[in-house]
Amino acid sequence: MTSPFSRPLATLAALSLFPLAAQAEPLQEWRCSTDSLTPAQANIRIERARKCGLLRNVLNPDAWFLSSRAFDASFQFAKDYKEVNTAVNPLGDKSFSGSSFQWNVNFYHAWGTFDATPLYTVAQETTGATANYFKWSHTATRPRPLYPTFENTAAVGTGTQLFPHPTNPDDCRLYTNPTGTGAPVANSSSFFVVAYCESSCFTPDQSVLFSGGEKNILDAMKQGREDIITLGPDSTLDGLQLQQGKVYSYTSETRDSEHVIFHVRTASGGELKVTNEHPVVTREGRMVQAQTLKVGDELLRQDGTPDAIVSVERGTHAGKVYNLKPEARDQVSNILVAQGFLVGSARFQNDDVEYMNRIILFHAIPAEALPD
Repeated sequence: MTSPFSRPLATLAALSLFPLAAQAEPLQEWRCSTDSLTPAQANIRIERARKCGLLRNVLNPDAWFLSSRAFDASFQFAKDYKEVNTAVNPLGDKSFSGSSFQWNVNFYHAWGTFDATPLYTVAQETTGATANYFKWSHTATRPRPLYPTFENTAAVGTGTQLFPHPTNPDDCRLYTNPTGTGAPVANSSSFFVVAYCESSCFTPDQSVLFSGGEKNILDAMKQGREDIITLGPDSTLDGLQLQQGKVYSYTSETRDSEHVIFHVRTASGGELKVTNEHPVVTREGRMVQAQTLKVGDELLRQDGTPDAIVSVERGTHAGKVYNLKPEARDQVSNILVAQGFLVGSARFQNDDVEYMNRIILFHAIPAEALPD
């Protein structure tokens, strides 16, 4: 006899093997760089997109369907809403959710807010404008939320970029000006989510290793440098191998904002200044967030030598921060050299977030332990 839970459990196992990843093409990265938000601003954008999608396009808390993309706490398919509505949005061209997953409101909200998981707490809201609508929640949030950015055409980079109001979370209109000034776009006009964006990490005074030596990341971005140096995929803790790769994309911000920064100093005199969630490699080959580092921990230098931390200062940076992704997709080849230390690229903060706090670099197997 088949258990009533067998199908959901089987699907749950399959979903667990394939965590969601943010897919970003160069044009999308460019659009994101002109609509860059801090994590706090990103969360406001994500919440607004869900609320506006429900109130303008779904219209009815009872218009839910059972999503095959996630489960509730009882392992039943989670209740979701679709923005395509025959009455007001039949073509999906006035949606606050992306089209890749059929304008599913709760799915996109959860995907942008929480770590990759197929299991959520699903409950009806009891207060606010979206009271009685079902919402998904989870305790593990993304360090860098993924937020939607808009254009008036469906193909990224072919139309006019549109912006939600920066300070009024109840305003569902879009504007051609990021400050929300001027006349809003007419409600009858088409708009589309063309990308989901993430924030950046390095302060502009930090240097990253390129083929000709260390280069200030801001200068490298301005010059369009592609010749990034990363670890080779066969590197081990006993034998680090540097290789020249290519930069897939840079991320930056158009507006100055305040970021939490960790200033780490080491026994050798080295210094590293990165945002709190930036991935850093420790002596054990483990990828950790900068905010977890403490005095006595040891970072790994580019030649493989450990360097003990002598001080960690938490501060703020008022301005822009930057990051990059190599073309390579494997985890080891996404380890860069910044200020002489091994650090993770932007991929570790969302695409490969499941590798945080894991051993990325291992010791080589001794020759005598290998079979003849």
